Amino acid sequence: MSTGKIKQISIAGSPVGIIGLDHILEIIHSENPPSEDNLKQRLLDGVKKGNYVPTSLEKAYKKALFREYRRFLGESVDEEAEGLTIRVLGPGCPNCDKLFRDIQAVLVELNVRADLIHVTDTTEIAGHGVVPLPGLVINRKLVSSGRVPVKEKLREWIRDASPK
Repeated sequence: MSTGKIKQISIAGSPVGIIGLDHILEIIHSENPPSEDNLKQRLLDGVKKGNYVPTSLEKAYKKALFREYRRFLGESVDEEAEGLTIRVLGPGCPNCDKLFRDIQAVLVELNVRADLIHVTDTTEIAGHGVVPLPGLVINRKLVSSGRVPVKEKLREWIRDASPK
């Protein structure tokens, strides 16, 4: 499996793009693996068919892939275990770009590590239900749309969402 949409997930606190993950999740769900260990191994094996997985990170991949599988099933997932995830939603307009730069500056200022991505894919943006852009999603929660918040508000949101 070397084709398919790339989905970015957090593995050991770092963003990693996985080719064909949604397809892998659908296939494995239809197979209904008998145990959690078996499920984790099947997820890893499926991902390794079209993606490079360093041997030293296989355990972290299994954990992250299992988390994504649970999310795929609609189950509750402990967001804090993932670390801080921030998504700027928008097509790359001046306001979207300013919001992205402001967040980068606040992260550096606060010395906070985060998985920060500027999402420009219209389908993914629509999945967040954002109409006025730019949108800002922190740990999968929409916190702002249609404006560029002041840096003090960004600092507050990032401090509140950062793992303690």
